[in-house]
Amino acid sequence: MHFLRRTLLADGRAAVVWGAGPTGKAFARELLTAGTPLAAFVEVDPRKLGKRIHGAPVVPVERAADFPGALALGAVSGPEGRARVRELAARLGFTEGHDFVAVA
Repeated sequence: MHFLRRTLLADGRAAVVWGAGPTGKAFARELLTAGTPLAAFVEVDPRKLGKRIHGAPVVPVERAADFPGALALGAVSGPEGRARVRELAARLGFTEGHDFVAVA
């Protein structure tokens, strides 16, 4: 968190957390506690879409690019989940290390 806030999330840049499960929710809480704006959650589970978590909307992957300037943070547990999030982000044109970072 410290590194992200001093670099990619500097100057009030908002975050979009990919993953609205326990890992993503916990990471989002830490972001908010540190003062980082939370723009949205990106999620594939249809039961979570359209809800709000920590005040942020939960949107499908197709809407991940609706938050220009925000840093996408992949916060899913397990190597398979991380690989899938990286694949989806790359398909949408996100550049890892600039627009997107896997944090869990």
